[in-house]
Amino acid sequence: METKFDCVVAGLGAAGSAALHHLAARGARAAGFDLHAPPHTHGSSHGETRMIREAYFEDPRYVPFVRRAYDLWHRLQAETGTTLLEETGGVFAGPEQGEVIPGIRRAGAEHGIAVRELGPGEREREFPWLRPVGGMRVLTEPRAGLLHPERCVQAHLDGAIRSGAEVHLDEPIAGWQAGHHGVEIATTRGRYRADRLILATGAWMAEPLAAAGVAVRVARQPLFWFVPKDPGVAAAMPVWGVEFEPGRLLYGFPDRGRGLKVAIHDAGTPATPETIDRVVRPDEVARIRGLLDRHLPDLHGELRETSTCLYTSTSDGHFVMDLHPRHRDVLLVSACSGHGFKFSSAVGEAAAQWTLDGAPELDLSPFSLRRGRDE
Repeated sequence: METKFDCVVAGLGAAGSAALHHLAARGARAAGFDLHAPPHTHGSSHGETRMIREAYFEDPRYVPFVRRAYDLWHRLQAETGTTLLEETGGVFAGPEQGEVIPGIRRAGAEHGIAVRELGPGEREREFPWLRPVGGMRVLTEPRAGLLHPERCVQAHLDGAIRSGAEVHLDEPIAGWQAGHHGVEIATTRGRYRADRLILATGAWMAEPLAAAGVAVRVARQPLFWFVPKDPGVAAAMPVWGVEFEPGRLLYGFPDRGRGLKVAIHDAGTPATPETIDRVVRPDEVARIRGLLDRHLPDLHGELRETSTCLYTSTSDGHFVMDLHPRHRDVLLVSACSGHGFKFSSAVGEAAAQWTLDGAPELDLSPFSLRRGRDE
């Protein structure tokens, strides 16, 4: 016999766990399904820390969305008594004609963010470990910081369960069919029916998005943790980033127990969740060491740990969050193009509003399937 829900969520990582949390908190009869048992290390919602930034260099239209995310992270943190968000501040370096520095300035100017530009003397006094080269500019923003992704996913799932949601772990959705009276859903263990379906499976979204006319690229991204040379400095530093080549960002975090985490934000190498190479190669270690030697030479010691994660990116680098073009009871919540975790609390709220109210409160038109076509 089929079980009936108001809404089913497929995928319980960053966005899916948040959507389930907000649906259940509003009294919806909701269920979430996942191929694995989140929080896990197979997708994009792991790795000890994820960055959050208010002066959003990618596009100032994200700022209202990330501000709502900040509010919701703080609320969830207060409800759980668990440290989820740390506003460490952030320092960013890059060329005058790059993407990061002009983008931070633009977002700061349009939204009244207290971005500060540092001269060489100020940078040396405040961040002596940072070595900008070639005339790079250096900016700070006060609310930048880090999220603890595994804790965030777990907090959303725990809240959803407390509010009455069903969580089906290790039970992937094998297929679904939308009709005039909702959506029929088949999993590896049973059949279900729901008024609405939210697809939020991250790197597993490539096929459903292609069916909706959206091409995405799934890519492997290596992560690195180094033993800090000065543990005190490493623990107290802000989040940071250096645009070392056009569109490529070396970035990192303060030490929160596993060492200094650093990575590169770029296109990565093509992969799938099934075929990704989880072993970080010596040449990848050598590349990150070379960049650290150039831009943060006195900070890192021996390599302690490596990991990998997956980016699922659109051609323009923005998110997808819209109704399926042929099935209006199905909401697509992916891809997040490698910079979505920070928004996931607000993504989940918006998905619940879309499902229960017919539309989100925030303007999410930049993430529509038709973006660029109607302009």
